[in-house]
Amino acid sequence: MKSAKSKQRLNDMRTPARSRQNLVGERDPVQVYCRLRPMQRDSDAPCVKIISPTTVLLSPPATAISYRNENAKTMKYTFKEVFPPETNQQDVFDKVALPIVEGLIKGKNGLLFTYGVTGSGKTFTMTGEPQNCGILPRALNIIFKTINDFQAHKYVFKPDKMNMFDIQTEAEAMLERQQELHKFKSGRKNNSNPDLAMSSSDVTKIEGINEDNQYAVFVTYVEIYNNSVFDLLEDGPPVSRNLPVKIIREDAAHNMYVHGVTEVEIKSAEEAFEAFYLGLKRKRMAHTNLNAESSRSHSVFTIRLVQAPVDEMGEAVIQNKKFLNISQLSLVDLAGSERTNRTKNTGQRLREAGNINKSLMTLRTCLEALRENQINGSNNMVPYRESKITHLFKNFFEGEGQVRMIVCANPRAEDYDETIQVMRFAEMAAEVEVAKPQVIDVAATIGLTTGRRKANRLFTTARDNLARPEAKDIEMDLGLVYSLGPDFPSLELNSSQAAHIIKELMAHLEMRISRRETLKRSKAIKDERLRSALLELEKDSMEVRSENRSLRGQLAAAERRVRALEERLTATENASLSHQRKLSELTEYSSNLKRELQEKEQLLSQHKFDKEKQKKILEKRYNHKIAAEHEKAKEINCEKERLRNAIEEKENRLKIIAEVLNADRGDNIEVYQKTTGEMGAQTSGGREFTPGSTPRALPAHLLTPFSSAVQTQNTNQARDTPASSRRGVAIANPRHRRSLSADGRGWIEHAPNKIVPMGTVMKPNIAHSKVVNKLTSVKDIANSKTSKYCLISQEQDTDGELETKLYKGDVVPTCGGGAQVIFNDVEMLKQFSPNRDSTQSHSHRVSGTSCARHSGKRRDTGCSPPQTPSNTSKKQRVDDD
Repeated sequence: MKSAKSKQRLNDMRTPARSRQNLVGERDPVQVYCRLRPMQRDSDAPCVKIISPTTVLLSPPATAISYRNENAKTMKYTFKEVFPPETNQQDVFDKVALPIVEGLIKGKNGLLFTYGVTGSGKTFTMTGEPQNCGILPRALNIIFKTINDFQAHKYVFKPDKMNMFDIQTEAEAMLERQQELHKFKSGRKNNSNPDLAMSSSDVTKIEGINEDNQYAVFVTYVEIYNNSVFDLLEDGPPVSRNLPVKIIREDAAHNMYVHGVTEVEIKSAEEAFEAFYLGLKRKRMAHTNLNAESSRSHSVFTIRLVQAPVDEMGEAVIQNKKFLNISQLSLVDLAGSERTNRTKNTGQRLREAGNINKSLMTLRTCLEALRENQINGSNNMVPYRESKITHLFKNFFEGEGQVRMIVCANPRAEDYDETIQVMRFAEMAAEVEVAKPQVIDVAATIGLTTGRRKANRLFTTARDNLARPEAKDIEMDLGLVYSLGPDFPSLELNSSQAAHIIKELMAHLEMRISRRETLKRSKAIKDERLRSALLELEKDSMEVRSENRSLRGQLAAAERRVRALEERLTATENASLSHQRKLSELTEYSSNLKRELQEKEQLLSQHKFDKEKQKKILEKRYNHKIAAEHEKAKEINCEKERLRNAIEEKENRLKIIAEVLNADRGDNIEVYQKTTGEMGAQTSGGREFTPGSTPRALPAHLLTPFSSAVQTQNTNQARDTPASSRRGVAIANPRHRRSLSADGRGWIEHAPNKIVPMGTVMKPNIAHSKVVNKLTSVKDIANSKTSKYCLISQEQDTDGELETKLYKGDVVPTCGGGAQVIFNDVEMLKQFSPNRDSTQSHSHRVSGTSCARHSGKRRDTGCSPPQTPSNTSKKQRVDDD
């Protein structure tokens, strides 16, 4: 159960803490200014046009998304003032930041932030560049030019780590200064940029400062990266990125602050630039497609001015924390909103861009909620805590100071879609109102007179001048200077006989007349001395002026040389940074290439090892096949030799038969010679058959044994019967055997769904085979049980005869886990009718079935059979082992 105090605190969180008291006083809207960046190229087309000192006109280009969504509608946006591209930095500072700096000197809080897309000129407006300072350097210079004569000694004001300050005595402050001097005896490296420190002649001094106060300046520098707060001035290496995360808390006065942040007391603008550049080195920057040095975080540079009244003597600060007046100026450089499809960010850059866009959206949501509460008089909760940037500046939006915004825009047509969102946000922010801060003169409330410090200084100066040794010889006649003598005596003239009274009056008047003459002579002498002294001073002044002119000319020449050297140094540093960045990129690229090369070499070595291993496996597997093929080749050669001997024997027998016939039957010589010629042609063809071919079958009457031929010499029936002369005993063909595919090994039969059976002895019969109609999976071939592959096709030839082809090959596994088919044999099976026309070739009548066989070529795929040679005869059978 919550207490009443906790409930009240919860209500204060939901409702702006100072909204009730702010509603009573006057309120001012958030002042929004617009600054346009110059065009980078003359060829770029602008989409923003200035039509008045306070109004801009946006025209969508044809390539913009809004062009299609809003039908090319032009929009007008009004600001407090619009700065054209040619506006210089001094004009922007005088009109935007100078009033906030004046309020800081007078004890008022201020918030100034730049808003826009990436590359629109926010950092240039806030920081500037050498010889062209931005708002932050100019504000620091003018602050120290104004309070230079009224600064308290260092460590008189000391932060108490709770967003407040303690007041120390002069002795305590001196002790801490001595400790600091001992600690930094070796000196500290200067991180500042002297080009940003303007000369005193360029800085105007703010009038109206309270000379009865003592002042001290403290600065903090934080960044909000990925919605986390980091202290950029924390002790550590200058370029350290491993900074601890800070948290945002609320102090006793309900003001938000970064707990544990480093507050540095500075006494000059140079020290402030040193602190600023130390934090700038730690700030997160990165390269994107739209900006070479894009801020990846929101940076907040805070200037806190502490002032306290001096005592009635005008010397020491009053030792009471209640009389402290702490004013704050926060200069915020917001990171630019960006679209991923333009920047092409990935990885860390993409995450950063998402957090940046989310925080800017939360800022817009908070301002919209404030505007709705003010317009409708409602009290809805404002989601400050959803983002660190809105949580930190909650007090400003609730009426703790002046709030001003500079909207930076790039008028290029390519940035129209982002620019219109920025303009809409600025238009909405200009409608939010904040209360005017009230300043209370603490010294007047405790009865201290004005001018006590100046009077004390004059008195101290006069006293010191009188105490000098040379002041003792000065003759001073204050009576002669301040009076003509004693006062008139108090005499009364009562009668005409009082002549002595008249004589006394005459003597007194004569004495005054003589005194007047003496004063006149003294005045004339002093005037002459003064005139001569003035002449001497004028002469000395002219000499000093001439000397100053010569020295000023020498100083200007030296400054020009120094400036030229600094420019060269800056250019050299930029080139060095660019080369270092390129070197790091090339080093990283080289390391990536080396790593990829090592990986590829490892893959190649592994692939080579696998190939050697596969080669050894295949050699072991096919050694016995190679030996069997060699044996088969030897058998074929023996068979060839045997056939050659048989043919020679048959030729000899035919010669004997021819001689017998010529002797016994002279009338049949011509017929016999013709028959013998045919037989010789056939036998000569048999002698010249190629390896692996089958000799043609001879006619039956030529294959009759010699004894049978002798017996038929005396019988005319055997000579006159044509059937007996054409037909004889059938010769058994050794090639007419069962298909070689039936070897009993693991086969894959790849055949169509419907195949016509041949019905002959040549029909393939493969045992232990798997029949598939379509190869749908690699597992059908790539397995340990399959070692043979057969592709069966069936078609008709030009004569309408049915022809079956079998493409056969070995299945060889590959190193990748698959398999390849090496085709090494083609069988062609064709069936003929035995009653075909006698005009067909003689070979068709010998057998009803023919077989052609060819060796296939190697294929790396298992589904593309080799092409059958077109010149293969229908009865040819070739075995190329």
